[in-house]
Amino acid sequence: MKVDRYKNSLLASLAYLIVLIAGLKAGSTLIVPLLMAFFWFLLFLPLVNKLRSFGIPDLLTTMIVFGITLIIVLLVGTFLLTSGQDLVANLPAYQEKFHELTPKIVGFFERFGISLQKSDAIGLLDPAKIINYTAVFLKSMGDVMTNGFLTLLVVMFLFLESSLLSNKVLYLAKKEDAKEKIRLFLHNVNLYILTKTATSAVTGLIVWGMLAFFKLDYALLFGMLAFFLNFIPNIGSIIAAFPALILALLQLNLFETMIIATGYIIINVIIGNFIEPKIMGKGVGLSTLVVFISMVFWGWIFGPVGMFLSVPLTVVIKIACDNSKELHWVSVVLSNKIS
Repeated sequence: MKVDRYKNSLLASLAYLIVLIAGLKAGSTLIVPLLMAFFWFLLFLPLVNKLRSFGIPDLLTTMIVFGITLIIVLLVGTFLLTSGQDLVANLPAYQEKFHELTPKIVGFFERFGISLQKSDAIGLLDPAKIINYTAVFLKSMGDVMTNGFLTLLVVMFLFLESSLLSNKVLYLAKKEDAKEKIRLFLHNVNLYILTKTATSAVTGLIVWGMLAFFKLDYALLFGMLAFFLNFIPNIGSIIAAFPALILALLQLNLFETMIIATGYIIINVIIGNFIEPKIMGKGVGLSTLVVFISMVFWGWIFGPVGMFLSVPLTVVIKIACDNSKELHWVSVVLSNKIS
């Protein structure tokens, strides 16, 4: 009897999960702007609270922070769209350089006893595929920013009612321990987003500086790509390096390309393995397998923007489960350590 009850419960849970996933995918065009809005809201919430602590009225605080948000969104979104289009427009010239370079690539592999046909080299390192994937991702991010009227509207109202929303949430959690868990949850989520954004910004700036030093085309664009993909730990930094290294191989020599590759590794090892854990303390680390699966899963549901949001979304789920006795096991499964 207990076994049948357990089976029915498991089947019901799986059915709810399938319906939920189908609903998320079907409503992705509406859900993605809302998720981006909450991301922006949590990112700028400390600034909102700081301005309010100086006695600035809610309406004026909202106008100031919303104005800053709008300027950033329009500048970054426009830059991503125009740069992505320019990159695709110049693709034939880069492909021509690649075909000229292909015999050298084949010869390089032959030195190590690896027999490689010219067609294999083209299939393995074809810049058209890598640059097109990069352009699609950047266009998606740019579209969300420049055409995200709904996102900006939701952000504005969230800023306007932020203090009321937090009071409502705490009021609904009548028990004191529940209120403390909610405070801890919000603090950890906010800490993660702020820390990840700050370290991603530093990563993007250093990458931009490094590529600009070698006078690589689209240095700022690749710095921006490093910023966005740094939200995906371990895997994101590798993905961000690929298009820059392919372009470096076409524009620069092999030695300079190797220096840039080494630079990418050093930047991401120092920031990802030393600076971030130092700031976050205990941290909210996810296992590498979970990071990869979450990137594929959320990318499948929400498209390229889902890849960018994959780790923040999974981290929020992990933090929520970490503060629940019943669901703590989910947090352990997602984590990169057992605690």
